[in-house]
Amino acid sequence: MDLELQLLRRLVDASPVPVALVDARDAGQPVVYVNPGFEALTGYAAADLVGRNLRLLQGEHRDQEALQRLREALARGEACEATVRNLRRDGVEFRNEFSVVPLRDADGAVSHFAAYYRQPRLQRDTPPAPPVTVPGIALLREDRLSGLLTRQYIEELLKRDWAIAQRERHSVTVFAIDIDALELYNATFGRGAGDSVIRRVGHCIMGCLRRASDAAARLEGGRFLAFASGLSEDQALQLGRTVAERVRELHIHHPRCAVLRYISVSVGVASAVPAQSQAWDALVGQAGERLQSAKEAGRNTVR
Repeated sequence: MDLELQLLRRLVDASPVPVALVDARDAGQPVVYVNPGFEALTGYAAADLVGRNLRLLQGEHRDQEALQRLREALARGEACEATVRNLRRDGVEFRNEFSVVPLRDADGAVSHFAAYYRQPRLQRDTPPAPPVTVPGIALLREDRLSGLLTRQYIEELLKRDWAIAQRERHSVTVFAIDIDALELYNATFGRGAGDSVIRRVGHCIMGCLRRASDAAARLEGGRFLAFASGLSEDQALQLGRTVAERVRELHIHHPRCAVLRYISVSVGVASAVPAQSQAWDALVGQAGERLQSAKEAGRNTVR
């Protein structure tokens, strides 16, 4: 039985779906467990949440109609679905869609509530981008391991946004991101654990992007590509630093890594207001060169 419980715990820990478990027997309904996916979603470490009520995620937005329906369902010990406005630890607002189900003990009494969260929709200031269609080509949109976009899909998105930026004269920023010493982590803990790291870092990257037009993809292994529009150079560099900081805050132990003893990333940032004669892939190449510079500078670095 102990082995089964360990396997179940490992299964939930590795799940890309954010999960939280709340004690229904305590009047304060404190958190007793959150998985790494939930940490990446909210920016809070498990230690910051355990023992506290999840209402802290609403900040001052406590008068939402969906929250009242949620409270009534929990009081009746019933399952419920809701969409509410929440705040990440860094203050970024997002629409949180989740399902709550009651867990009952051997006597049939509700002992806990389990909450399963969907991918967040961050509060955006631009409408979502339309789907990409390429005549004669079927593009796979989602990378199955990370849940991010595929290389082919993000390249098509970037080509389209690049053309818009050339016409409207606004900036495009590309971020080349690589998980430091992932191969050594795989050798230490196994490929399955490494895949879990890739998923958690991928969620972390997406959580840092602010606009609906921003996008992120996994290229291969632990390497990612993201882009954002309309940022100044200072904003672009700060966003790259935020990504690196959020990954460090996951506190994924990497005992054999000489960089930090925790999982970290190196980030290359390239930003430009594209000239008519400039090709989109030149900016991708610049970001890749700066990523290489960051890794040569000792990793866990933004260039």
